[in-house]
Parts: sequence; C-alpha cells; structure tokens
Amino acid sequence: MSGIKLIAEIGMNHEGSVGQAKMLVKAAKESGADAVKFQMHISEEETLRCAPAPAYFTGESRYDYFERTAFTLDEWRSIREFCQEQEVEFIVSPFSIEAVRRLMQIGVDAIKIPSGEVTNTPYLEFISEHPVSVILSSGMNTWDEIQEAYTILNRKNTVSILQCTSEYPCKAEHLGLNIITDLQRKFPHATIGFSDHSDNIWSSILAVSFGAKIIERHFTLSKLMYGPDAYMSLEPAELLQLRKALDYTVQALGSQVDKNDISQYETMRITFQKSIVANEDILEGTIIREEMLAYKKPGSGIAAKRYKDLIGKRANKDIVKDTMIGEDDIEW
Repeated sequence: MSGIKLIAEIGMNHEGSVGQAKMLVKAAKESGADAVKFQMHISEEETLRCAPAPAYFTGESRYDYFERTAFTLDEWRSIREFCQEQEVEFIVSPFSIEAVRRLMQIGVDAIKIPSGEVTNTPYLEFISEHPVSVILSSGMNTWDEIQEAYTILNRKNTVSILQCTSEYPCKAEHLGLNIITDLQRKFPHATIGFSDHSDNIWSSILAVSFGAKIIERHFTLSKLMYGPDAYMSLEPAELLQLRKALDYTVQALGSQVDKNDISQYETMRITFQKSIVANEDILEGTIIREEMLAYKKPGSGIAAKRYKDLIGKRANKDIVKDTMIGEDDIEW
C-alpha cells in the first residue's frame, strides 16, 4: 500500500442489517480499504422529533429511520469482531454522548467527529476524557471552531483532521483543496486528510497531491440501495479503482527522476537518434563540406549534433555514399 489510509464510509448503508453490514465490510476490504466507518445514531439521544430533516429523507422521518436501523450493543460487538477478522480498522461516528459511551464499551479503533458535532463542547469534552484516536471533520465549520475542538480533543487524544465540504455531491470549485495546505500549516502535529463528497475519484487523487494522508469515501454495494448516502457512494469496483489510483499517485509523486541519468535509454537512443552519414561518395583527401553530410538512424555513429566538427576536415579514406562516417574516416 501507498501509506494513504483509505476509509470506506459505510455510514448507514447497512440499512440496519448486521449481515449487510458485514458484507459491506468484506467488500470494502477486498476493494482496498484500510478502514471502515459506521455511524452510531440513537434517536432519542441526538434529535427532537420536530427537528428539520435533510431533503433526502422523504419516505420516513429521520428520527424513525435512525431508530429502525440502530444496532444493539451485541450486534455492534459482532460487527467489530468481524472487522478484526477482516483486518480493517473499525471507525465509528457517534452522534451523542450516549453513543460515545456505548462505543467505549464496545471498543473502537478511532472515533470520527461529524462536522455537526464540532461545536458540541460537552460531547467533545466527554470524548477527550477517553484515550482514543480521533478524526475531526471540518465540513461546516470555521477556523475558530476547528481550533477550539482540536484544543479540547488534543489533550489526551491523537487527532487527525479532514478537509470536507458538506455538499452532496460536491462540485469541483467547492472541494477546498487549498484548505489541506492550510490545515497542515495550522496543525503541524495532526495528520491531515480529505473526506471526499464528489461524484468521482479524481478529487481524492488531487487531494493526495496536496498532501492528504487520509481519504474517506462513502461506500455501498449498489448506488440503487435505499438510504441517504447510497446514491453518492462508491461501489466496490470504483473503490478498488480509487485504491489503485491513490497508490499510483503516491508512487509517482514520491519518485525523483534525474534527467542526466540516461542509462535506461541507451538502446532507445541508438534506435531513434541520428548519426552522420555520407550524402555522396567522398574520395580520400576530400575536404568535407556540409552538403556532403546527411543524418540518419541508427545513432551508433558520430552524433548528428557534431556535424560542424566534420566540416573543413579531410577524409583520410574513401567513404561510400549512405554509410556512417566513422572517427577513423576523418583526419582530425
């Protein structure tokens, strides 16, 4: 692998099915993911029934959806154990203090802070009391809000920060790749990454070229599945393509080429470059003039760039037309 951590954001695409959650974990692993990320919603702990919902919740209320698709603690433990078997990191975004409390019981490789929780100070302070790796989203937050959250979380936790634009799908002009550089400068001790909400894999590749070390992408078995994120998620073949592209990008960006080292081109240079040849029969003793010279492949003779060295020199033997002129053919 390239050293870029690829997180497959399963989110709620499991639709409340443990079996489907495990299928997604397995598919993510097979598609090159290093980690999977779920969301832990506990309706009564995180939202009022009257709270407005995003436009994509049309068939049922958000409260009812999260209640219907919630896992029990034992189901969460089963999913975590399956992630361990698949050798992928188990990351979860908790949306309430109670969700964090349950995650501490289950065990988690990292907690992802949703951007909507970045200003939830009691929630952040509760997380900061537990020694757990934290990934901080920055989707809908200002620099001051990100700084305040980082200061709280960084007391005991290792913190990574992801540039993210809370737009679905995110347009090219809103990706905010410049923010990756700004985050690196403002938070030099944090690992900086990119949570990609675009509808392609190119955005993630560009993010890596800006220095992102973590890439997070929504993941599903099919874009046709029900749920708030499936339509904008990558399918297994697309995630695998992204994994390959990320590895290729890192290899290309990290490889230095010396233009003066032409050892690998020796055969090609002979094949494609030109040597000086006789443009006519040249008799011994003749003074070489430019019109007597031509330039043809292969490049194993006197290089064409040296033609001026021959002009005005005397041929010390007969040189047949359309043959290479050799060093021994000229009186130097």
